[in-house]
Order: sequence, then C-alpha cells, then structure tokens
Amino acid sequence: MSRPSSIATARTLPASALAALLAGCALGPYSPSGVPAGASREDVLRIMGPPTATYTMPDGHARLEYNRMPAGKHTFMVDLDASGHMAHWENVLDENHFAAIVAGMSPQDVLRLIGPPTYTWHYFRPTPANTWLYRFDTIQRCILFEISFDAATGKVIDGDYPPDPACAEPRG
Repeated sequence: MSRPSSIATARTLPASALAALLAGCALGPYSPSGVPAGASREDVLRIMGPPTATYTMPDGHARLEYNRMPAGKHTFMVDLDASGHMAHWENVLDENHFAAIVAGMSPQDVLRLIGPPTYTWHYFRPTPANTWLYRFDTIQRCILFEISFDAATGKVIDGDYPPDPACAEPRG
C-alpha cells in the first residue's frame, strides 16, 4: 500500500490555491507601514482590516492592536489621536516594551502595552502563578519573553527571558 507523496498532493491542489499559498509565504510582516501618517481611523481599518483588539489608553486615546498570535512574532499597535487619526504605530514585541512591564501591573495593563501572549502556562513554584510567554524577533533566536502573574492577586510578579522550548537543543 503506498502513501501519496507531498508532491502528488501538491499536484492535486488547484493552481489558484497553490498560487495563493505561495503568495502568502512571500508577504513580509503584516504591518501598518502602508498606512499614511495622519490617516483617519476609517482609512486604517480599510487598509489594515479590523483590529484584533481595541484599547482605551490611560490618557483616553484609542489603540488598535494587530497581532498574528499564536504563531506570530510581531504585534503592531496603532495609536489614534483625539481626533481619530493615526498618531503613530509600532511593533511592541521588543525588549524596550518588555522593560516597561513592572511588578504590580494587571493583565489588562500588559495587554494594552504588548498585546496577548503566544501561549500561557500555570505552575506551582513557591506560590501558584500564571505565565504568559511571547515569541519575538531577536538576534538571540531561541528565547522568549515570560511574564509571571501571581495566581491569587493577578498582578505581575516578574519577567524573564527563558529558552524557547520550540527550538532544537544545541548539539555538542
């Protein structure tokens, strides 16, 4: 009994589906780089599509989140000014934004700052804690950013940069 090979399977795909699949691989990171400065909210939504989340920031302005979780390594935040126009955008999955996360922050504070995690974990170290883990682009390819939340209070305990278990073990 023979199994169909992946080449045979690829031949059975309609040409249009195969072309769309290959085109998707060629697209770079999904970012707001094509949104002109000062664009209205409507223009941002027309170009970027619906956000994955919308936040009201402490000063009252709106922040639109565009992420590719759970597999993505970028989360873009588009900040709108008081008149509803794009003030700026940035990728928030980087060490500068991670450094702004401090003990005592709430999960909502973290979401507004860097968006949702790649995955979560619950563990019992000296005290029970919930952990959010984020994959991100870095020159140290096989690390994550990890945030631990106290299970009782829900507040941030600390952050760390553990190895990414998805990376292959180094061979020596």
